[in-house]
Amino acid sequence: MKITKVEIMATDVPFKGHQENVGEIALGKWRCCRFVVVTVQSDEGFVGHGESAPFARLSQLGQKPIVDVLTDYLAPAVIGLDPFQLEAVWRAMDRATPYAAQAKGAIDMALYDIMGKKTGMPAYNFLGGLVRREIPLQAIVTIDTLDNMKQASLEWVDRGFGTIRIKLGLGDLNKDCRLVREIRKAVGDGIKIRVDPNQAYSVKEALKMIPVLEENDIEIYEQPVAWDDLEGLARINAATHIPVMPHESMSSIQDVKALISHKAVSLFSLKTDRPGGLTKARMTRDLSELYYIPCVVMSSVELTVSTFASIQFAATLKDMPFACEASGVYEIEDIADSAGRIVNGSFIVPDGPGFGVEVDEDRLRYYTKQTWVCDESCAVQD
Repeated sequence: MKITKVEIMATDVPFKGHQENVGEIALGKWRCCRFVVVTVQSDEGFVGHGESAPFARLSQLGQKPIVDVLTDYLAPAVIGLDPFQLEAVWRAMDRATPYAAQAKGAIDMALYDIMGKKTGMPAYNFLGGLVRREIPLQAIVTIDTLDNMKQASLEWVDRGFGTIRIKLGLGDLNKDCRLVREIRKAVGDGIKIRVDPNQAYSVKEALKMIPVLEENDIEIYEQPVAWDDLEGLARINAATHIPVMPHESMSSIQDVKALISHKAVSLFSLKTDRPGGLTKARMTRDLSELYYIPCVVMSSVELTVSTFASIQFAATLKDMPFACEASGVYEIEDIADSAGRIVNGSFIVPDGPGFGVEVDEDRLRYYTKQTWVCDESCAVQD
């Protein structure tokens, strides 16, 4: 079997509720999520779907540069290769460009979907094998008024979620402290709370927050300072027993190495596009075991393709001390149906071929503003 065509789609999807709904974090607001969807087709008729979910404020690349690197370099490099030969595919992509892990990850993801569809097996069989059939999930509460964030937290609890991630970075450390205290008081001691300032703090501010976070039994402290301040992350990591989880600081497998070397991480956040598709997520999972650093599978606000791929991967984790995340399913319009998959705050792992999701091609085309096609006429000759 060989890859004969790659389609790259710039796909813009609104939040549920459209103009009445926005996403907001410390770095700003957005009303539309801009994705890159990739379909990889083989000479035997099998089609795999992959996805990159860039948000330029959090990612090294946005939608347009990811499309450019896929169309100009990566897609031509993989034409003619066997989708089962992952090392050969990665060799070709790394020779085409040493960077752009998020772009490479979209192709990588699609190959696991193809392998599953070709063999009739779920993708988890190619990621290490099934360990669990239900994945506990966290809910996410984005920046809003204090009352609205408290209400949103209580609504998630009523829907069966036992873990809530709240966004911090309100522009005033005292407001953030009050928010943590008030939400803890509202949901009670039995609910796990995580905080994510999205780089909003200086190192001194991040350190100043620690006593409040510890007093309120915060489970995870995510990316408190700038993505490139590994020394600052290391200082924060050394100052608290709360796991410090980088996000924006981890865009590639090289970042994983740097975080370990700096002792700037005590919990790895694994995503389908960070640090470079499912293959690099597997590598991070294995490294984390060697260094006794736990992992949790998280999500960007992403489409169902990436969500189902991440759930397939989460199903392979030996241990799961932390709830995972699948935020796109309940936040944005989508290109596939995931109804019935989330039950009492847990995602039921699909057993269908590949990622176990059927993409609605009409919906995908409806939300896609432009498509680029690379076939055997544009293949790179090695």
